[in-house]
Amino acid sequence: MQTRLLNKIRTLYKRPWLQHLTFWIALVILFTSFRTVRNVDIILSWKTVLFELIPFSGVATAVYLNLKILLPKYLSAKRYIIYIISLHGITLFNALVVYLIFSIFGPFVEDFIHGPHPNRWMFFPAYMTMQMIFISLTSFFHFVRENNRLAEIALTVTEIESNRLKAELNSLKAQINPHFLFNTLNNIYSYSLFKSEKTPEMILKLSGLMNYIIYECQDDQVDLNKEIDFIHNYMELEKMRVEETLEIKSQIQDSQTDFQIAPLLFVPFLENAFKHGANIQSQQPYIRLQMDVSESGHLHFECENLKDDDELTELSEKTGGIGLENVQKRLELLYPENHKLNIDRETNRFLVKLDIQLKDK
Repeated sequence: MQTRLLNKIRTLYKRPWLQHLTFWIALVILFTSFRTVRNVDIILSWKTVLFELIPFSGVATAVYLNLKILLPKYLSAKRYIIYIISLHGITLFNALVVYLIFSIFGPFVEDFIHGPHPNRWMFFPAYMTMQMIFISLTSFFHFVRENNRLAEIALTVTEIESNRLKAELNSLKAQINPHFLFNTLNNIYSYSLFKSEKTPEMILKLSGLMNYIIYECQDDQVDLNKEIDFIHNYMELEKMRVEETLEIKSQIQDSQTDFQIAPLLFVPFLENAFKHGANIQSQQPYIRLQMDVSESGHLHFECENLKDDDELTELSEKTGGIGLENVQKRLELLYPENHKLNIDRETNRFLVKLDIQLKDK
């Protein structure tokens, strides 16, 4: 029974309006107690409480007008002059109202304070200053709370965006691996039907490539040297299945620096080159691959291959690739403003140029 009652009280007290009301009531009681302790001739009565309640009502009014209207409407909009004028206008108006209320109840504070009568006109600057003090304090706590709230929102948005990007990248990467495996297994199956001597070696090389894909490519970044080794092994595997008439030239600089790169970034371009550049009948087919990395981490990649005049050689879903759009999207997610992709589709040539600014480990 008591536990339920306490839970209801806690739930009720979590409401902001009740917390604010409790604060102002406690403030009035506190100042009333100080007044009675300081002057033993003042008897704690409804008049004493009223003496504190009336001015604090004006202070509370000024505080909430500032928090709810002036701050969001004028200060947030950087309309500082209007804000200052409005704020002083509210405090002056409250001072006039409180002064008139006291005047209606009797001579100004005469019934409540014994001794020499105070200067009535000093009430206005004193009361306006009192309002300004409370407005400043509450504004400070308001800004602290808002900053904390905005920081939490920004953190949440960043976390959501980070999770979204990771999910999207994982989805794009997942489209690469099965497609690569599917194509390679098809090639090995074709050779196995004819009992080719190349079959065992192709299986062995595929095993090495799959080991890299399964165990190394789970991270967002891999060592550049490992990615270069993967490209070498991939090309060796593809050479085993293409026609001997295909001319393959590759200039790949082994990286001597500690740079990292997103895994399997070049596979779609290599797949495209071998798929569309290996079976050209009209002229001598070729594939040219070039990659070099500067000491500052600037990577330059080129992949060129011939294609039939009437063939639209694109990385598209229709042709089984992951799609040019997906490649570009992955680059934008991984290297925003740090890459440049240019694809040249001439009549009988397909040329990919990719520049990436890599980061150190």
